[in-house]
Amino acid sequence: MTDTLVEAAPQESLPEALGARRIAALLAQHLDEPVTADDVNELVAQKHLVCCDSYKGHPLYATADALALDAELVRGLVAERVAWEAASLPRDAAAERIGWHWRDIARMGAEGRITVGRGGRYLIADVDRLPEEAAGEQYITAQAAADVLEIRHPADWQYVEAAGWVKPAGSYERPVGSGRRTVTVALFRLGDVQDLRDLPGVDWEAVRGLPKGAPSPLREYAQLAPSRAATVKAFAQALADRHGVTVWAWNSPYSGRWELDWERLDGAPGKDQVADELAADPAAGSYADEITLCPQWGRLTRQARALLEPDTAVILDTETTDLYGQTIEIAVIDATTGKKLMDTLVKPTEKITAGARWVHGISDEDVADARPFDRVLPRLRKVTKDRVVCAYNAEFDRSVVLGDIRRAGRKPMHLEPRDSWFCLMEAYAAWMGSGRWLRLGGGHRALGDCQAARDVLIEMSKGRGTEFTPRKQ
Repeated sequence: MTDTLVEAAPQESLPEALGARRIAALLAQHLDEPVTADDVNELVAQKHLVCCDSYKGHPLYATADALALDAELVRGLVAERVAWEAASLPRDAAAERIGWHWRDIARMGAEGRITVGRGGRYLIADVDRLPEEAAGEQYITAQAAADVLEIRHPADWQYVEAAGWVKPAGSYERPVGSGRRTVTVALFRLGDVQDLRDLPGVDWEAVRGLPKGAPSPLREYAQLAPSRAATVKAFAQALADRHGVTVWAWNSPYSGRWELDWERLDGAPGKDQVADELAADPAAGSYADEITLCPQWGRLTRQARALLEPDTAVILDTETTDLYGQTIEIAVIDATTGKKLMDTLVKPTEKITAGARWVHGISDEDVADARPFDRVLPRLRKVTKDRVVCAYNAEFDRSVVLGDIRRAGRKPMHLEPRDSWFCLMEAYAAWMGSGRWLRLGGGHRALGDCQAARDVLIEMSKGRGTEFTPRKQ
């Protein structure tokens, strides 16, 4: 007979379904093995364990299925992980081991130069070979490149770039200050920079050690031209000034293209007009093929700004007895101010499942003296009337609220139409360019989740990349 865990614990004493972390703890206890949530996820990936339910995006797995797993299968999988962890390092530790930047380690992994395995870890043996096999392939900043050449930055380095001796191999966006403003930082291949030391006809010794303010001998080799980033940002500022609107410019790390969008106030230009202005711009026009106008995040930014206007929207969240169960807690806040409009526990007509209680921590005892939903509904109708109802996973919260209204024998009124609701989860994922939903992190209590969802709405309203506002004429 196959060795399983069924006899290790009485199933009737356990919840019917648990999350990956709790399943891992259960298996670890009964196998006396260091089972982790990562091991449970691997069991799921290998289709030995199947998601049977979920709660607000958290997958749940049947306890009975977990206990019925072949014990040797689980032990073998744990042993493989432990062995892999002994032979590998996480990204930052791998970078520190050889003195490289983590971006270089990640790039080498993406290119297949380093073996990447479970947990996003890197094989130590491959990492240790990089300094010799990939010497010079690290990406460095202009400051570091100037240090390699022992010249001044930016006084001398600007002429190196302008002469066309070296070109950026990549870039990244570095935040500036405490807001959402960023600056594009160019990255150069170390080997390309090192090769410049043997460039014929260049007297590097005459350049090294020059005092601050002294003219650079390198200036004779180049006539400076503004970088693409500076050119695009100059066009964005000019667009903001010309039309009196806020403009956002973002260098997408996904496509390597610049993306521009702007407010749509009365008299603001449309996409075709801005495209014509871009093409006619003497400097930015040469980059027109590398600039995307009106990306999806721009539309969502404008939508978020509209939702934050006074008396326009509220943010709602529910906690329930089970997936699509009955409401046991509901909160609503004003989207503009964050003011609490309602926050109350609700007494359901069914028990709270163990899986749901594990997520939000609300017990049957907590709601025993709470008001039933039909007593809460009048206040809910009042605070949501004539407002867009925003929710992080609107499909879930709308279904829960309508289900409670039906059970109470009441009419849904303005809470029923789908266009009365706005899904912040779907909008945020699209705004971020993610193909999957992003965790909210509000603590899984209704009021806290409302506040966290409002933070997401505010973040979306700020646009992406650098914001340019009209300057006073």
